[in-house]
Amino acid sequence: MPYCTDYNPGRLNDAPEVLQLGPWRLHYQAYARHADDRRNPVLLLGGAFQSFRSFASEVEELLAEHPVILLDLPSQGGNLQLAPELSLEQLADLIAAFADELRLPPLMPIGLSYGSALAALFAARHPERCARVLLAGITAFGRPGARLLLQEGLALLAEGQTEAFAHGALTGLLNPLRLAQTGVSPVFRKALLRQIQRLSPGDVERYRQNSQRLLAFTGFRCHPASPTLVLAGEHDHFTQPWEHAQFAAACAHAHCALIHNADHLAQFEQRAACARLYNPFLRGDDLPLLSPGSQLLAPEQLLTLDKRHEPRRPPAQRQARLRHADGGEWKVELCELGYFGGLLAAELPGQLPPRGWQLLIAGQPALPLLPLRQDPGQLAFVLPHSEPQSSLALAALLQPAAACA
Repeated sequence: MPYCTDYNPGRLNDAPEVLQLGPWRLHYQAYARHADDRRNPVLLLGGAFQSFRSFASEVEELLAEHPVILLDLPSQGGNLQLAPELSLEQLADLIAAFADELRLPPLMPIGLSYGSALAALFAARHPERCARVLLAGITAFGRPGARLLLQEGLALLAEGQTEAFAHGALTGLLNPLRLAQTGVSPVFRKALLRQIQRLSPGDVERYRQNSQRLLAFTGFRCHPASPTLVLAGEHDHFTQPWEHAQFAAACAHAHCALIHNADHLAQFEQRAACARLYNPFLRGDDLPLLSPGSQLLAPEQLLTLDKRHEPRRPPAQRQARLRHADGGEWKVELCELGYFGGLLAAELPGQLPPRGWQLLIAGQPALPLLPLRQDPGQLAFVLPHSEPQSSLALAALLQPAAACA
């Protein structure tokens, strides 16, 4: 395929090329140092709330050694075409059809967040089309707490509660208790929050469709056979390090690197640390066990990482109340409490409603709560962080020095 050879960051704002495959429109831009470059191209697949402009630094970095293609499938990035009938697997197959139509050599996809599921499925389903694959913020595992938060976000959007949705989504992307370590500035947080708050009706529908695809995904029947590198932010709560490590363990030839001082947006928060791994991996070089800002996990660590991602301890004030919007209220004892969830003891009715709950702790704003698992006399729960003031108060209660504005 012919590549553009005059890349500069401003070009990412240009109208994309459009490839029509049956009823589907695929948007792309393609850059290289030479118009007829025959080397394996890097394919960039972004996540929610990302566009081609999100990858300005990556394109500049990668172009020194590889052709680079940015691709928006239907309902992704700047591609406004809705595709409710397409599954994750079918979208991954569209990547293969894209490569076939343009007669591309085997691709090297880099998938971030939602894009990681598509890149991984493409690599697994079309091994002849994939030279190697790099994944960060791996999704689509179906961890019960993560599924619950996705479902709550969709419910808030359906109710028109955009502010509540935006605050919860931001907490999933940027771990508020780790801002000092990740270096995320208040300006960046506010800009991302505004972006999510200002989603158009079309953006909301595309987010809904993409989230429904993740919720409908039943898991990987096979994993990539090509060389694979998985990058995990050590403070990522939404897609946790142990999930990345287990995915790497299931692949035929995979490494998993822990990116220090990063959460779900590791490639943006710690660009230099991630970039030090990109090109060596894409060249096929051996990766160092230790690199500035990252650590390669040993094979024996992949299945042994701790699944408890945050400390949860009995709070100083253990007595609380649990209230439902329908009017019921129960005395409870807090056995464990963390920023993202906890465990309480109480005699509660069976078959609890899935939504409408608040946790009432003396001296604290009412804290929205989602029941996760009910056992006799106990309730495990997650916190959706849809109310910013209650989230701030909880952060101050648990970790005063880390409470964020």
